[in-house]
Amino acid sequence: MRRQLLETILKSVPESSVYSGKSVLVTGASGQIGLNVLALALARGAQVVAVVHATPLEFTHPRLTQLQADLTAPASAAFPRADILIHTAPIWVLPHALPAIMAAGTGRAVVFGSQSVFGKRESANAAEQAVVDSLVGGEEKVARLAAERGLDLTVLRPTMTYGMGLDVNITRMARTIRRFYFVPICNPASGLRQPVHAGDLAEAALAAWDKPATFGKSYNLGGGDQIPYRAMVQRLFVHLGRTPRLVPLPLLPQALDAVNRLFPALHINGEIARRMNRDLVSDNGPAARDFGYQPRAFLAGDVIL
Repeated sequence: MRRQLLETILKSVPESSVYSGKSVLVTGASGQIGLNVLALALARGAQVVAVVHATPLEFTHPRLTQLQADLTAPASAAFPRADILIHTAPIWVLPHALPAIMAAGTGRAVVFGSQSVFGKRESANAAEQAVVDSLVGGEEKVARLAAERGLDLTVLRPTMTYGMGLDVNITRMARTIRRFYFVPICNPASGLRQPVHAGDLAEAALAAWDKPATFGKSYNLGGGDQIPYRAMVQRLFVHLGRTPRLVPLPLLPQALDAVNRLFPALHINGEIARRMNRDLVSDNGPAARDFGYQPRAFLAGDVIL
């Protein structure tokens, strides 16, 4: 599947030599953002080292090298020097490997965190709180290492990410629509959302590469639309060629909490319903000013669901 995704992205991206002679180290290479970073960097002439954990990418390219490594056990791999590290794996694993990556000579890093540090920090769900703690702790440790060792660091925190069929938000909702023809909501489902395409996040990471104005800063990144949750779901129905059917369920939070107790591995809980009426959006202004960030509208362009 990931080979097909890479081939699809490469076909859609104009080739250039803007990064010819440059090298990019990409962690989390098999994830939705990592795949886009790989494809964009290759299309623009860079030498790319893709760090994969368990399963190598079934994809070859003359300028692509794959490095199998567990980032939490960096002694298991010899990281090469790169002009930039673009970290798209969970941020909390990076502090383990970052000293070895910097020791190899990499002095620039663009690192992905998540806006969940804000959107879920009031969550009553223990698993969500644990994720928030890991995100916050990961960011703090990475920032401290960067400051101590002179790494030019930029942190990007995306909101709800979609576009490659690998996410657990929009793609899961699309599967619900295809299977059940309706989506349950917690009325009025008026909280604003700003879904961002994984390809736009990859563009952001590469655009920030050589911008000194981004060094030592963090940016919250959303998509090109701020739309109410209800309207987001309706637009997804239309995109899938289905008549929108949103079913208000007054006890939806309690029902999802019950599902979570029975099937915790599904990562579904009542906080998901409660957040339907909370705004979870970004101010893209600083990113637009510092590195020209211009994300697409929700579901515009090539989307895999």
